[in-house]
Amino acid sequence: MKNFKIERDYENKKYICKNIIPDGNIRYSRMFVVLDEENIAGQSAEEYFATAVGYESLINGCYNTLKSVYNTTNYNVISQLGTDIVTQNDIDAPSLATLNKYILYQSDNGFVYTQWTNLYAALKNVNAAIDRASNVITKTQDPRDGMDESILAKRVAEAKFLRALYLFDIVRNWGQAPLILHEPTEVSTVSQLDSADKFYEQILTDLGDVMNSALPMRQSASEYGRVSKAAAKHLRSLVYLTRGYQSYSVASDFTNALADAEDIIQNSGHTLLSDYALVHRQTNEENDEIIFCVNFANKDKYWGNLWSEFYMPVYREGWVDLAPDNMYGADAAAYTIMPTKYTYLLFNWKKDQRARVTFMSPYNGDATTSIDGRTCGNNYFLSINGSVVPKGEPVIYFPVPLDGSFNNHTYTQAEKDAAKQRGQYYFNYPSGTLAEKSYKNVSNDDYYIKGNQGGNAGSRTWLPVWKFKDANMQHGGTGGSVGHGSRDIYMFRLAETYLIAAEAAVKANDNAKALMYINFIRQRASTNAPEGGLPLYSGTITIDDVLDERALELFGEVSRWNDLTRTGKLAERVLEYNWDVSNINGAVKTELSASTNAKFSLRPIPLAWLNSLSNGQELGNNPGWE
Repeated sequence: MKNFKIERDYENKKYICKNIIPDGNIRYSRMFVVLDEENIAGQSAEEYFATAVGYESLINGCYNTLKSVYNTTNYNVISQLGTDIVTQNDIDAPSLATLNKYILYQSDNGFVYTQWTNLYAALKNVNAAIDRASNVITKTQDPRDGMDESILAKRVAEAKFLRALYLFDIVRNWGQAPLILHEPTEVSTVSQLDSADKFYEQILTDLGDVMNSALPMRQSASEYGRVSKAAAKHLRSLVYLTRGYQSYSVASDFTNALADAEDIIQNSGHTLLSDYALVHRQTNEENDEIIFCVNFANKDKYWGNLWSEFYMPVYREGWVDLAPDNMYGADAAAYTIMPTKYTYLLFNWKKDQRARVTFMSPYNGDATTSIDGRTCGNNYFLSINGSVVPKGEPVIYFPVPLDGSFNNHTYTQAEKDAAKQRGQYYFNYPSGTLAEKSYKNVSNDDYYIKGNQGGNAGSRTWLPVWKFKDANMQHGGTGGSVGHGSRDIYMFRLAETYLIAAEAAVKANDNAKALMYINFIRQRASTNAPEGGLPLYSGTITIDDVLDERALELFGEVSRWNDLTRTGKLAERVLEYNWDVSNINGAVKTELSASTNAKFSLRPIPLAWLNSLSNGQELGNNPGWE
């Protein structure tokens, strides 16, 4: 049943129709109507959301809104691009270059504005859920339509966690912003920018309320995907850790971050899986390591998850024997991103299990053990059409360090040209070593040379990231169409908790604990690796050690840009490890430097939002963005 409330806009002589849809979100639309003010619906929004069914739908809508924030190309781009480990695929894409190279990057940037609006839209929904809780009818008041008081209290706690999550993403990206804590009841053209310290106070208040609620430390299998105290504590540890670096920090921030992380490790019931490969196996999504996720229904196909296409090269054009959208990749031509050379060299392919799980490699060839459960995933792309290369034969081949004769797989240009005549394409793995700092020059590496595809002159071809591969993604689409998958998006998992503990221990000057927690993750990475002997950390652990380990363990899963800005390492590590920033589109030099690190460590307040306000010009902007 559709539910709506009609409210009169006297000034504009219009009515506003407020619709309540099944997912619990509120949609607004304006319409001209006759002068009759009668509410023809049987139930108003206020009445509907006051029932148990209505309030549950509102909370479900809040969870659903997570997808509009984190299951987007926009979020992926701004959270990863322009970092030490992620660069742009299409060299000629100016919209990507603004973020990747830190050039012509202004307060009207579309990526920044979209994420701003997405976060505030999500915040509006959770504020509505929190505000309307006081009007919900209880079982005591109405045994039929009322809500159990204990369940109501849990739902409010869940909404407060989501509010804390969105506020945290706002403050760590913009520093200052409107601190909105209530559902808007009228249109306003006036706003304000609240300070970061106020955001952190509110975030910690909300998370404190969650910790004082009746939510379980870990959700049961039947409630998988809902907020738990472990999720709240993980978020709080990251909040403390992030604030600890700021000028308005509290002296106990790092020790509090460490304490929260340790409590999760010791008492939450979550445990590290024995093998890193099991973490990202699609048939094992609901595993002991996952603390909080964006949950997708396990349908056969096309259920909305976009992540499988983010780190795949563009295979839309130039490949005669590959379908426009095939089992290996997707057509995310405009905004695909790719690992930097530093990222590839950082992985120890023979001793670190994470290499062959993260990237496309022979490890995934067995359907019983592959990440996505399909008999595919070798480091070559098989012919699908059979026009030039027989079906089932390699069209594109990426030699990887796991190949037995890897050292013999450095193809000459003559060999690559001869293969191309046969309809086959060979791409050498990035040359050099980490110790040699070979990441400082990528100009001759196959992965970073543009124009390898006929119709995508600016695009590059490179070994794909395989850890997000989705068995329920559509394959063999026509016209470059993409069918999205059904994998969950891991927001928090226990391995990150260990690394938060390690980083907090570094900042709290407890090197023994920093060593212990970072080596827990290192040791797990060696399990079932092709060779033993992955070196453990020794001596004094540094923030750079933690950032490297976060890159190896969490590539693509967490916001790398926020990792670098939190630690004050943005300019230092990006200029050192992301060759593109200083070299592609060379006519325009990067604006990123040690002196501009503080400026680029905050997003600009969106100009489009400021211009929508009557007092927008009075608010100013973040330092350097005025």
